[in-house]
Amino acid sequence: MKKSLLIAAAVMFVASSSFAIDLPPVGYIGLFKDAAHDPNPPINGSDYWVCPAQYGNFQCWIWCLPSHNGLQAAEFAVSFPATVVTLATVQNPLITVALGSLAAGISVAFGEGSCQQDWVWLHQLTMMQLGPPVLAAKIDIIPHPGTLPVPAYQFATCEAGYPIEPCIYLVPLYICWPPDWYYGVQQSNWGAIKSLF
Repeated sequence: MKKSLLIAAAVMFVASSSFAIDLPPVGYIGLFKDAAHDPNPPINGSDYWVCPAQYGNFQCWIWCLPSHNGLQAAEFAVSFPATVVTLATVQNPLITVALGSLAAGISVAFGEGSCQQDWVWLHQLTMMQLGPPVLAAKIDIIPHPGTLPVPAYQFATCEAGYPIEPCIYLVPLYICWPPDWYYGVQQSNWGAIKSLF
């Protein structure tokens, strides 16, 4: 009986590990237009680009992919252009501690025992475009100005003591960029994006 239980447990472990995501050695943080957060750029770059009418609403999602060490907490800030305003912010309900604000720098932590081992969203923002759709802008992840010894965007891992490790800024959310913007992004970021998968 014990032997059959051990064999069943081993089979379940092997089966579950075959469906696990292969996490990178360094984590990623990026901005996306929706909950799909497709990290593979489509032909027209549409997952990273929105262009609402003046006074039109759009979504901006902050997504993270942990490193193979997992994600327990994150520190970063968000740079918003003067042509957009935030109407509403929804924070992931698994986040139990949030200090600061997105614009001034924020530190968020998931609850004890909630180690993230796959793509996870931190915030969903409902934004309004104030300028006309001919004004190109972008929303960026920037270093948290309060991290020591220097400003940074970084993750705390799930290892004992929650050590800090750097993360890679994947992509901003572009707002009403000209049609040829994508090709410059593709050449400079495609290798990093492709290496995720």
